[in-house]
Amino acid sequence: MAMVKANAYGHGLLPVATFLQDVVRADWFGVATTEEGVALRRAGITRPILVLGGFWFGQEAAIVHYDLATTLPDPDYLPVLEQAASQAGRTVAVHLEIDTGIGRLGLSPDQFTTVLERLKACPHLRLDGLMTHFASADLPEHADFTRDQIRRHALAVQQARAAGWTPRYIHLANSAGLHAFLPEAAGNLVRLGGLLYGIAGDALSPAFPPPPTQPVLSLHARILGLKTVPPGTPLGYGCTFVTRRPTRVATVPLGYGDGLHRIQSNRGQALVCGRKVPIIGRVSMDVTMLDVTDVPDVALGNVATFIGSQGETTITAEEYAAVMGSIALEATTALTARVPRCYRAAAMSSAPGGREDTPASACK
Repeated sequence: MAMVKANAYGHGLLPVATFLQDVVRADWFGVATTEEGVALRRAGITRPILVLGGFWFGQEAAIVHYDLATTLPDPDYLPVLEQAASQAGRTVAVHLEIDTGIGRLGLSPDQFTTVLERLKACPHLRLDGLMTHFASADLPEHADFTRDQIRRHALAVQQARAAGWTPRYIHLANSAGLHAFLPEAAGNLVRLGGLLYGIAGDALSPAFPPPPTQPVLSLHARILGLKTVPPGTPLGYGCTFVTRRPTRVATVPLGYGDGLHRIQSNRGQALVCGRKVPIIGRVSMDVTMLDVTDVPDVALGNVATFIGSQGETTITAEEYAAVMGSIALEATTALTARVPRCYRAAAMSSAPGGREDTPASACK
């Protein structure tokens, strides 16, 4: 299952999903909300789609109309979904998430028992999957906790089968579970998120070698303005940075309105002409300043890379996120809609919202 929730982790929902369906031939897609599932269907995605976050009361008709599989966060969602499916003359696939330790939307043991019983009175709902979600599969010190989650999920599967249900899909593993807990967490479906995009390095167990993945995303902005200021010049909102030497300041059109968090202010870095340069002053909504004093021949239009490589020098998404005390997945999903997504593969250029583009040389 290719996880494309949260705008495909910031990579662009429709171009990524179209590529994964038409080129990679993904078997399933996973989204968090009904709205994401509807957007995929309207864009021509025909593969099965699971809404892992379930639906709100009032969205059950959309679940039925757009042929979305869904979880059930609470037994009270059963009758409204059954009614909507019955009125449309359709059958809806349901995946029950069992809470084995993460404490979020999964059904408690009592709720699970209730749903199994109530489903018998819902002929238009098909129990198609049983799933759970690992809380700490990336932490070796919590390996026993994860194994207990696997055990609890297996008991729930046994309970469902003993009650006469035959779910087709058994799925436990996210990226971290796939990395650290095979074969016991394999089931017959796995939910690939961060690993799919090559940015799960800080969300995988350090007890195992990292998988041979490559990051899909890089983040760039061109230098919009250049000036030299004398020592003692305050820069940016709040005057949080004051120059100590004659300083060449490059301003790039990337700010917190684009997803570059203010925590990067006076902490983060970018690459300009293959050299790491510091972010100086506060990150603004629309622009950020860089100290390019030590970059020879820097010029307007040079590319500043915040995530990615220039020559032999790299800033990974994990390193970028670490400045904020966060993980790469948060950093990429924070990238807003106004950041243009340019897709390198020709196969993606025809995807809705996608265009093929090769970034210009970093020093042109």
